[in-house]
Amino acid sequence: MSFSALTDVRKLPQLGISMKNILVIRRDNIGDMVCTTPLLEGLKKAFPEATLTLLVNKIAEDVVIHNPHVDRLYVYKKAKHRGKNETTLGVYWQRVKVMLALRKTRFDATILANPVPCKYSLRLAKMAGAGNVIGAAQADARLDHPFQKSDFRGNHQVEHTYSYLYALTDAPPAVPAVNIYLSTAEREAAGKRVGALFSTPGKIFGVHISSRSPKRRWSVELYAAFINKLLEDEQARVLVFWSPQGTLDLNDKGDAARTDELMQLVNSPRVARYPTASVRELVAGFDRCEQILCSDGGQMHLAAGLHKKQVVFFGDTNARLWHPWSGEYQIMQTASGECQDVSLETVWEAWQQLSAKRVEV
Repeated sequence: MSFSALTDVRKLPQLGISMKNILVIRRDNIGDMVCTTPLLEGLKKAFPEATLTLLVNKIAEDVVIHNPHVDRLYVYKKAKHRGKNETTLGVYWQRVKVMLALRKTRFDATILANPVPCKYSLRLAKMAGAGNVIGAAQADARLDHPFQKSDFRGNHQVEHTYSYLYALTDAPPAVPAVNIYLSTAEREAAGKRVGALFSTPGKIFGVHISSRSPKRRWSVELYAAFINKLLEDEQARVLVFWSPQGTLDLNDKGDAARTDELMQLVNSPRVARYPTASVRELVAGFDRCEQILCSDGGQMHLAAGLHKKQVVFFGDTNARLWHPWSGEYQIMQTASGECQDVSLETVWEAWQQLSAKRVEV
């Protein structure tokens, strides 16, 4: 199927029928949600009078808080993400209430923003009573406007997701940057926190050591050696970040333990831990940094949403599909797909190259 075959919804603006309500559903996690922010902005630019409703899971909620392009935000929780004091039944009941609230609106278009088939997103759309469903074609389910693989444009996840806008207009705006929005209060709180960590001001750099995949993980010893090189500049101040979620290996010692080892190796008052209990705290911490070293994953996309310069370990991930969409970056990837094979010298050279680039205003 070609884009020209997607006629029903795409012709609505041309026929003078107003696009009053649009629903976007994205049930994936942090990085995927960051890559969906250009679609949200594009929809509001193409249809500024429309009310844009977004349905996401609890994990991705922090990505879109304060997003000016979202008029109404609905959040549901997956049963596996329930809290200690929550029951599975309680989680499902909350989801039912969300769906009943959504059913009160007649949506002119519903976009399943996953650029691959997702039967769960379609199920949510049906539960919400949403019509004119646009999404990746599914072999065992009928969508109103299915996209085949050939219908998705570009190489990147952002471009694939943004392709859905072509179902609604022949001339969508150019694909914008990914964006995460912080409040003044969040920025001020992070500024005070960083100020309390260091006795004197300086240039703040971020080092995020976590990756759930061992292939994307650099050793603690190499991180320490890299930080010690940063500290050769007396103005350098380093914030160390890590994920509290743990790794895919249940027997892994965890990144909190790695952080302890790292702090012992660097042992400098110009290096400080920056523990985070939420995505919003991590984003606010990143916002204080001039440049960031991290692995591919949610943290990389969050930094991209702030348009930060970053050096990123990529393991065996497809960099054309998942590289940072916004901000200057250097990708550390070897033929082996193992980030342990990336040398300190290679990372330092990439870091210095980024540092030399002037940020365009």
